[in-house]
Amino acid sequence: MEKLRIKLEKWANGGYCLAHYDGHAVFVEGGIPGETVDITLTKQGNKEWFGLVDSVISSSPLRIPSDCPVYLECGGCSYRHISYEEEVKVKTSLLEFMFPEWVGKVEIATGPSVGYRNNVQWQVEGGQIGFFAKNTHRIIPDSSSHCKNVDKRLLIENPNDFAILSKQKPKQTRFPKQSKDSKFQKKENSLSLRLSQNAVVLYEKEETKFEFLSTKLTVPAKGFFQINQFLLETWIQKIKSLLPKDANVLELFCGCGTIGITLRDKIKSLYGIESHEKSIQYAKQNAKANGITTYEYAVLDLYQKHVSKELKTYSTWIVNPPRAGLSKGIMETVEILKPREILYSSCNPSTLRRDVTSLKEIGYEMDHLSLFDFFPRTNHYEVLVRLRKKK
Repeated sequence: MEKLRIKLEKWANGGYCLAHYDGHAVFVEGGIPGETVDITLTKQGNKEWFGLVDSVISSSPLRIPSDCPVYLECGGCSYRHISYEEEVKVKTSLLEFMFPEWVGKVEIATGPSVGYRNNVQWQVEGGQIGFFAKNTHRIIPDSSSHCKNVDKRLLIENPNDFAILSKQKPKQTRFPKQSKDSKFQKKENSLSLRLSQNAVVLYEKEETKFEFLSTKLTVPAKGFFQINQFLLETWIQKIKSLLPKDANVLELFCGCGTIGITLRDKIKSLYGIESHEKSIQYAKQNAKANGITTYEYAVLDLYQKHVSKELKTYSTWIVNPPRAGLSKGIMETVEILKPREILYSSCNPSTLRRDVTSLKEIGYEMDHLSLFDFFPRTNHYEVLVRLRKKK
């Protein structure tokens, strides 16, 4: 692979630094703007090249030693060579670049930068357990024992320990050898673990229980739930503060009902839509378990079908889509139903910006923007905006 010496210019999305060489934009991992570095090119396209820092020739004063022995090898993290405080500044500046009218006005929410993940998927092969090396199916030795992002109760200290005692309390959870009666015996190519209320569970096969903000929720096997156990309540409370009193809510991509059910004291009625049928079953059960009788839920693929025009009475929308963002059909429905306000939470700022631009074109204006760093040390983060229909 070709090697280059290059000077890094500025931060770019995806955890990269941007540089230019021979007419090409070069996106570099592991660098800091202002540094001169030697890199190995990992991908060469017609216009864009990608590379990884091999050595630093001229170092930035912002550079710190990484606290992870496999940083950049596994590809999970992007910012372990700078302080967490600096990382938050980088993410904020990248978000402000996408929304320049909000420079200096973005609300920022952060929590602990280690041990925040309440779930993990370990890869299993040939007596090894851990993460794949980036862009490969090669397991990084010992990576299951020292990932800083994962709650310690989900780490596996010995790669030969293939079993987990189920139904243990999280504080006591360990991964002992040869638990013959455990349903966590290694049988497949991955081990997907999540912290439940009273146990560590295989979340692709078992339901998960959570309790927070006076709400009890059960999530189905393979069901989505926010991974950051420290910022979840902060995020929910911010959404609550942006809701009108006695709101009539249409919640798109509602999952098992987390947002709407938790905010039930501020919502008069709610209609939730989700494509995952099992999640809708659990949303109905969760609503009932929390004493709610005014919520309705329906299964609908929002990327394939339109929301019914009969839902016009729901004047407040809460949307929390996958990284793909909102579909053209959803945008068309917004234009027809004209909700008074839309609370939009996104884990992909690029598609959020695209959708906000489209919503502005049909008469909406954005009056709130906040960044929730759900994914410290990685290049990802959550963004919450509120848009209101112009009068």
